[in-house]
Amino acid sequence: MSTMKAYKLVEWGQAGQYVTVPKPTPGPFDVLLRVRAVGLCRSDLDMMDSPPGTDPYASVLEPDYILGHETSGVVEELGSSVTDLKVGEGVAVHHMRHCGFCEFCEAGIEQHCEYYKRGDIGMTRGCGFDGGLAEFLVVPRTEVVSIGDGDPVIYAPLTDAGVTAYAGMKGFVSQLRPGNSVAVIGVGGLGAYAVQFLKLLTSAQIVAVDNADSRLKMATELGADVEVLSDSNAANSIRSATGGKGVDAVLDLVGSDQTLQLAANVIRPQGYISVVGMQGGSVKLGWNLMATSSKFALSLGSTRKDLREVCQLATDGKLRIDIDRFDFDQIPKAYEKLRKGELKGRAVIAMPKS
Repeated sequence: MSTMKAYKLVEWGQAGQYVTVPKPTPGPFDVLLRVRAVGLCRSDLDMMDSPPGTDPYASVLEPDYILGHETSGVVEELGSSVTDLKVGEGVAVHHMRHCGFCEFCEAGIEQHCEYYKRGDIGMTRGCGFDGGLAEFLVVPRTEVVSIGDGDPVIYAPLTDAGVTAYAGMKGFVSQLRPGNSVAVIGVGGLGAYAVQFLKLLTSAQIVAVDNADSRLKMATELGADVEVLSDSNAANSIRSATGGKGVDAVLDLVGSDQTLQLAANVIRPQGYISVVGMQGGSVKLGWNLMATSSKFALSLGSTRKDLREVCQLATDGKLRIDIDRFDFDQIPKAYEKLRKGELKGRAVIAMPKS
C-alpha cells in the first residue's frame, strides 16, 4: 500500500503531529490532487487547543483527522467519470463538504448541508474530515474550482480567508448605494480581503475598525476610507466619520462581546449586520437596543460559486494576496508564529513539487 506524509490532529487539546498514512485513492467522481499549498488559519489553533468535549469543535466532532482547510494543488489522477479536468491542471479546493441532495444543497446554499453539519459546525476538510496538510488529497469533482495554470500558492488563502469574507458580505453588498457606509470590524487575514472586495464591488465609504494601528494602516493601503481604533470611543469615532449617521452595514470578523455591541450601536435603520467571527460573544437585541428594521445574521462558510468568483478576481489580478511561505517540515513553526501574531501575511505551507 502506498503511503504519504501528513500533519494530523490526533487528540483534542494537543498540537498536531506528523504521521504516515495511506495515500488516498479516487473514486469514479473524484479527483486526486497533489497538494501544492495549504493556508493556516486561527481556527486550526482553536481546534488544537480544544479540551475534549468543549464547544464548538470537540463537543461534536471526533479527532484524528488531517488538518488544513485552505488547500490548492494540481490534478494527479482523475476518476473514471471526471471528463472536464486534465492531469496537471491547477485547482482550488472548496473546503465546505456537501451532499448535493438535501434541502439546502438543492437551494444552492451548500454550506448549510444537513448531512455534513454537526451542531453549529459545518464539517469541512481539515475540520472533521481529512484536510490538505498532506502530500495528496482526494476531493469530489463537485468541490474543486479550476485555476488553470495559476500559482496554487497564491490561491490557497482564498479558499477560506478570502471566500468566507466574500460570502459574509453577500447579504448586503448589492444593497449598498453611493453615500452609504460600511464598517469592517477586524482587518486581519479575512478583513484585508473584505476591504478589497468592498472597494471592488461598491462605492460605499469603508470604515476599518481594529485594535492594531499596523492593521488599520494596511486596510487604508487596500482601500479603506476611514481608520477607527477599536476602543471605548469607537462608536463615537464611527458616527463622527459618517456625519453622525452611523453605518448601513457591518461585517464583524471578530464576534466578541465588544464588537457585537459596537455593531449594534452604530447600525442604521434598514442596516445589515453580518457576523463571521467566532469568538463566542453575545449581544442583547431588541427595541431601543438596535436600529429598527435592521438585520442581524450569522454568516457560515461559502458556496463553490463564491469560491469561483473570488478565484476569478485573483486571476484578473485585482487582489493583493500577502503570504508568509513555509515548508512542510515547518508547520509547527508557522503555527507558533500565527499564535504570536508575528506574520505579515497569511501563513501558507508550500509543498514540494515532487
